[in-house]
Amino acid sequence: MKKVVLALALLIFTTMAAKAEFLGGFIYNGATTPGGGYTNVAANKQGSSTCKNIWYIVTVGDCSVKTAMKNGGIRTLAGYDVHRENILGFQTITVKAWGN
Repeated sequence: MKKVVLALALLIFTTMAAKAEFLGGFIYNGATTPGGGYTNVAANKQGSSTCKNIWYIVTVGDCSVKTAMKNGGIRTLAGYDVHRENILGFQTITVKAWGN
């Protein structure tokens, strides 16, 4: 039984390390990365969307740019950022969008 648990833990940690969006910091990570769509348009509105992830195995929620725009009442996107906060494999991903 110990060998199975150890093999499963090793598989989980190596899978997490191979993910491109895993920015390091399994114990703690609080990084904001640029999303895209940056324009010189003045942004009057802001919206956000959030989802939660557990050890890169289970993800719940909707953290898409489209949902962030909907939540902020944005029709024209000026830009967005992605904030990831990871504490011991429990990750919260928040997308913040702004525009008009």
